[in-house]
Amino acid sequence: MALVIHAGLLRDYEYLFVVNKYSKPAEFYWPLLSLWWSFHGGLWVDRILIPVAGLIPLCAAVAWRSCWSRRLWLDPAFGGSLLAVAGYIGFMTYQNHPQPRYYAVVVFFSFFVAAMGIEALLSGPGTKALAGLSGQAEDVGGGEPWPAWMRNGAAVLGFAFTGAAMVAACLGGEWTAGLALRPEYTLVPAARKLTSYIDQHPNGKRLLLSISGDEISMITHLPAICDDFGTEDLVSKLRDYEPGWFATWNEFDPGTLEDIHSRYSVEQVATFHALDHPDRNMLVLFKLHPLPSGQVRDPEVQKLQVALPGDKIDIPIE
Repeated sequence: MALVIHAGLLRDYEYLFVVNKYSKPAEFYWPLLSLWWSFHGGLWVDRILIPVAGLIPLCAAVAWRSCWSRRLWLDPAFGGSLLAVAGYIGFMTYQNHPQPRYYAVVVFFSFFVAAMGIEALLSGPGTKALAGLSGQAEDVGGGEPWPAWMRNGAAVLGFAFTGAAMVAACLGGEWTAGLALRPEYTLVPAARKLTSYIDQHPNGKRLLLSISGDEISMITHLPAICDDFGTEDLVSKLRDYEPGWFATWNEFDPGTLEDIHSRYSVEQVATFHALDHPDRNMLVLFKLHPLPSGQVRDPEVQKLQVALPGDKIDIPIE
């Protein structure tokens, strides 16, 4: 944190706790509901490996006197991974709106836990005994001697978790290969058509304002800024960058419209079919027209969250 502050990035770090922080329910027990949502959402990552990663620390806690458990708990990489998973799930609970993209962080540490746990279970003497490689299991690494049921149980768990991991790898590999061989990136043609329209109909600065501007920039290299995320508010972005275009999904957010209305009127000019999600199946493009004589509207004086004279908006404002 000292390095973050020294680098002048404290405001960016604080933004992590502000963005996507949704309103909390009135019920006093809402953290429990949010925690359950955050916790079971891990199944979005994988329905086999995530449960395995959850079972391993539970098994290690039950068998805390065994060598494999003690060795696992004393490994800082294992404890650090558990802390990372627990910390991020706690963060998602605090945000009260975890979405699949949040688990891109959780997934790596969960897989570390699964891999290290399986290795610890299979490295014990019970594994050799089950495999018939040794007639007598010996205790290694300190800790209490292993009862026979515990030696064999650890090995059985290790082999079971290994089998589950292999099944998950095969299923996930087949799914990934299918996506690679039969891609359906429907945003790509929409982004290309949008960029082509902008190039064929110049309107002020060739700069797009859009919540999906980063994806469009990666696809077509069209310069873009985001209307929703960032440490700078939208009114400041409009003043500093002066975009000529705005793109949104299916509907116009009234708060965004209010900010845009402070300096621009909007004209809906094109719609492009994109994703298959009902909330994002239409990418709608608007021209931004600066107000006459550099006028700046005041939302305290004029209601700016509705269509105004000079606007052309065919999609819902909601």
